[in-house]
Amino acid sequence: MLGLLSIAAVVTIVLTTRGGSNAAEDIGSSETEDISPASHVFSTYNLPSNDKYMPSIGNGHIATNIFSDTVYMNGLYNGQAGYSHRARIPAWANIRLNSTLTHHPYSPVYSLDTREGVFKVRVDRERSVVTQRIYAHRFYTRAIVNQIKVEAKTHYDPNFVNQEIWIAIKLMPGPDSKDIAFQEPIPQILNGRTIWSSCGLTKESEDLTYQPLPIEVCAYWTSVPDHLVVPQHGSRVFTFVMTADKNKTVAREELIKVLQEDGEVLFQKHVEHWEQLYQQGGMDIEGNLELAKIVNGIWYYFLSSLPSEESFQPLDRFFGLSPTGLARGGTFEDYEGHNFWDTETWMFPSILLLYPQYANKLLQYRLDTAYVAAELAKITGNKGYRFPWESAYTGVEVTQPCCPDVAIFEQHISGCISFAIRQYLATTRDEEWLKHGGCDIVTNIADFWASRAVIDYNTGLYDISNVMGPDEDHRNVNNSVFTNVVAGYSIYVSCLCKDYYMAKDPDHWADIAWSLALPYDQELDYHPQFTGYKRGEPIKQADAILLGFPLQYAMNHTTRLNDLTYYESVTRENGPAMTWSMHTIGHLQVDDEKKAEAMFNMSYKGFVREPFKVWCELRRPLSGAVNFFTGMGGFLQTLMFGYAGVSIHLDRLEINKPRLPPNATKFTIRGIKYLGANLTLEISANSTKLSVTSLDDNWRLVLNDGKYNITLAPGITVILPGSGPFTVRSEPWKDCKLPTDIIGQNYLRPIGT
Repeated sequence: MLGLLSIAAVVTIVLTTRGGSNAAEDIGSSETEDISPASHVFSTYNLPSNDKYMPSIGNGHIATNIFSDTVYMNGLYNGQAGYSHRARIPAWANIRLNSTLTHHPYSPVYSLDTREGVFKVRVDRERSVVTQRIYAHRFYTRAIVNQIKVEAKTHYDPNFVNQEIWIAIKLMPGPDSKDIAFQEPIPQILNGRTIWSSCGLTKESEDLTYQPLPIEVCAYWTSVPDHLVVPQHGSRVFTFVMTADKNKTVAREELIKVLQEDGEVLFQKHVEHWEQLYQQGGMDIEGNLELAKIVNGIWYYFLSSLPSEESFQPLDRFFGLSPTGLARGGTFEDYEGHNFWDTETWMFPSILLLYPQYANKLLQYRLDTAYVAAELAKITGNKGYRFPWESAYTGVEVTQPCCPDVAIFEQHISGCISFAIRQYLATTRDEEWLKHGGCDIVTNIADFWASRAVIDYNTGLYDISNVMGPDEDHRNVNNSVFTNVVAGYSIYVSCLCKDYYMAKDPDHWADIAWSLALPYDQELDYHPQFTGYKRGEPIKQADAILLGFPLQYAMNHTTRLNDLTYYESVTRENGPAMTWSMHTIGHLQVDDEKKAEAMFNMSYKGFVREPFKVWCELRRPLSGAVNFFTGMGGFLQTLMFGYAGVSIHLDRLEINKPRLPPNATKFTIRGIKYLGANLTLEISANSTKLSVTSLDDNWRLVLNDGKYNITLAPGITVILPGSGPFTVRSEPWKDCKLPTDIIGQNYLRPIGT
C-alpha cells in the first residue's frame, strides 16, 4: 500500500508497517467514550491515555494535534532525500488550562465540533464556567487561535465577596526544533500586548539540485501569562494567537490583523468558512449514529488538511495530502508527510465528486513536480514521466533507505495518477486544465508506459516486467495485473489529448495498451496477481481485486466473484485498513449483501479509535500509522461507490443498485458535482431520489432511468425506479474510438459483458 517494509522476510512478523517499532499499542491505552448524541460532535470526560489518538485541527496551511508540542506547515520539510520529513515547529499555540493538567474537583468536558472546526474544553468551576476554543482559523490561514472564555456565575457566595476569578494557564511549546534553526525569540509590544517572534532555516535541503537553499520559516505568538483575571461578576474572552509562514511579513501581518478582531467576531468568521465548505457537499446518514459520526469525522480531517478557498493572505503552493494528513508526518511511522498512491487511489475519488476544486489542487501538485518525474524516467532508461513512489517538497524520490524495493519496483503510482486524471476529466471536462499542463502529464505518463512495455514475440503480447503491485509482499514481478491495467488505462486516456499531441504516436500506444499481457487462469476462472504467482501464497493487501473496483475492468461475474473469494482467503489479517473496503464494494457488485456487510464491518471496526474517530492503519491491538487518511478514503468509497452505487465513466455518471448502509434508515449524498451540475442522491428504504440543485449551461444533462430519457433542470427531483443502472450523460466531448475499458483483449480469457 505504502512504502512499507514489504520484503518477503517480514511477512511472518507482526511489524507490518514502516513504523513497525510502534506497531503495537501501548499497554493500558484504553479508549474513552464519546458521550455526545450529536453526529457532528465528539465529546468525552476523559482524554485518550495515548496522545497519538488525540484529534487534529488544521486549515491546509498549518495544523497540529490537540495539546501536542508540534505544529506542521504545508510544504515545510527537513532532511535529505530519503530522510525528508515534515519540519517541526514548536507549538507556541499549545495552551493548557491547569485544571486539565492536574487533579481538580472539576470534570472537564472535551469536545471536537466537526461542523465548526473547533476543539473545546469546558470546565464548570465553583464560581465560573471556563470554555477554551482551539482552532486553526479557516480565513486567517496562518493562525492557530486559542480563546479562553470565562463566564462568572451569578449566584452570591459570601465567602468570595469582591474576590476576582483567577484561571491558571500554561504555555507548553515543547523543546527546541531539531529541524529548524530558530533564532532566540524576540519580544516586542504591539497595542499594549507583548508578542514574540522567531525565524529560522531548515537544517537540510531535500535535494540540492531542486532545492539549493534551505527554507525559512517565521513564527509569531502572543505572550501567555500564568493566570487570567476576571471580575467577580464579569465575563471575558481572552484571545491568544500563533502565526507561521515562510514569509516573515505575512506571519506578522496575520497576527496583527487577528488581534484587531473582536474575539467573538474572529470565531464566527472561522465558523462561517467551515459552514460554507459543508454547504458545498456532504454525506448524511440517519439511523446509524456510529456511521454518521465516523463519516463526519473523516470529512473534517480531510478538509482540515486541504487549503481554504478564501484567505486574508494569498495562499502558498499546495503540497498534497499525505497518508496521515497535515497534522502529522514528522516521524517514520507517520510516513513523514510524503505523498504516495494513497492520494490518487484512496482519497481522491470521494473528494473529486464533492469538492472538485480540491481534486484539481491534488493534481496540480503532480503537475508542479512533473519536470522532476521526467528526470526520474530519464535516469532509469525510460521515456515520459515516472513519478517517484514517495515525494514531498521537490518531487524527488524520498523513500527511506530502509525500503529500496518499493522505490525501485512500485511504479504503478504513475498509472494511478493518470487514472485520477481520467476520473477528473470524466467529471469536469476541464479543457483549460488540459491546455495548461494536463495533456502534458497525460501524454508523458502514456509515453512512460509505452517505453516500459516490451513485446514477447512468442505470445505477440506486451509485457511489463520488474514491478511491484499494491501487494508489497511480492517484489520484482512481471505482468502485475493491477499495474498492467492502470498502465493500459494511462495509454487510453491519452486519446483525450490527441488535439495536443506533438511528436507522439498515439496509434502505437493504443496497440500496446490493447495487447498488454494480463494473467488469467482459465481453469480456475480468476486473475493471478502476476505472471508466476503460486496459488495459496499469502498477500499483504488488496491488489488483483482492484481490477473490479476502482479500475472497473470488464470481466465475467464469476471471475469477479472468484477473485474476491480467493484473495480474501490469502490476505493477511494484519494488513492495512482499506483492503476490506474494496472487498465490500466487490461483494455489493456481485449482489451478495450479507457478505458485503461482513466486509464493511471489517473495513472500519477495530481501525477507528474513540472518542475522536481517529483512524489507525492496522486493526486493534496494532496501530501503525495514525490518523490514517488512506483507510478513511477507502471507507468513504464503500459508501459512495458501494452502497450508493455511484460510478464514474468517461462518458457518463452511473448509479447502479443503490442501497442503504447497514442499520441506516436514510443515506444522502449532497452536492455531487458532475459536469458543473450540483446533484443530491437520497436513498431510503422505499425509494431513491436524484435532485438537481443547479446545472452548468455548457452541458445539457439527460438522465436515463432504464426506460425513459429525462432532461435534467434545476429544481427537478426524479424518483429512480428499481435498481438501475441509471445514467446521467451529456453530449460526447472527445472523439475517442478506443475500446471501452478492456486491456489485453488478445489474451486468452473470457471478456465481460
